[in-house]
Amino acid sequence: MIQKHSDNFDLLRYLRSQKNDGNIAPYYLASKACLEDLKITNPFKNYFYTIGLYYGEGARIRIGTTDYDLTRGSLLTIGPGMTCQWLNTSFPSNDTLFFYDDIFVNNFSRSFFYSLEFFCPDEKSVMQLTDRQFEEMQQLFSTLRAIADKPEAVSGILYSILIISQKYFWNLYRGNKKELNGKEHTVVKFRELVSKNFSQYKDVAFYAEQLHISPKYLSEILVEYTGLSAKKWIEFHIMQEAKYLLSFWNMSVKEVSYQLGYTDSSHFSRAFRSYEGQLPTEFKNTIEIPA
Repeated sequence: MIQKHSDNFDLLRYLRSQKNDGNIAPYYLASKACLEDLKITNPFKNYFYTIGLYYGEGARIRIGTTDYDLTRGSLLTIGPGMTCQWLNTSFPSNDTLFFYDDIFVNNFSRSFFYSLEFFCPDEKSVMQLTDRQFEEMQQLFSTLRAIADKPEAVSGILYSILIISQKYFWNLYRGNKKELNGKEHTVVKFRELVSKNFSQYKDVAFYAEQLHISPKYLSEILVEYTGLSAKKWIEFHIMQEAKYLLSFWNMSVKEVSYQLGYTDSSHFSRAFRSYEGQLPTEFKNTIEIPA
């Protein structure tokens, strides 16, 4: 049982270390028994990617500040940088794959992950599949389970799972579109960059430079496709993290502001009040932490 949470705790690294079989593959396929044995109820950071298929009811997870019930046909998708917390210690039958982005290092560019919108932190982390989709995905996970000890084969099956998951996501949330256009690729890459760098870089110019476009054009694309400017997206990530730290950690406002890259806590407090309509101290006093 893992009793203590650390911001540096890497669940995937821990799981791999427990196998003691010399396997250094950048993934771990977990099951009902594995997740129940872990008994992780404290929040932890996702330093990897997660995709899992659930075959029954009984699991509940908090991702960021949103709670999800996992039932038969739930497809769970979590990208790096997200904070997670299992809200129970019993699980239905499931196949959940944890993996690092270098699982495709010999086959595909890591930029492939930028095109997978369901891994972006501001998207929904659970898709409820139709019966046909569930059956299709179940067959893929069954194959994955059968070849889990063969890294060279796992990446191929995982690629199929991810491409099909993107199709499901587009069908559910994007009007059944077929592929990303150039501007949409820019949006996804920006969102990925922000999720990894928002604490250190709060200036739109930094992200525009990484994407080789002007700050003005970056914001124009983002407003066109998401309704929010680049500045608003950066603010969104900062405040989501702030609310998480204030809600689930015994940290002062000053400590939270420092962790988010503010040199002056009063600047953080003003930014938080502008975004939330209340000071961080007021927000902290109104939260309810579940038992």
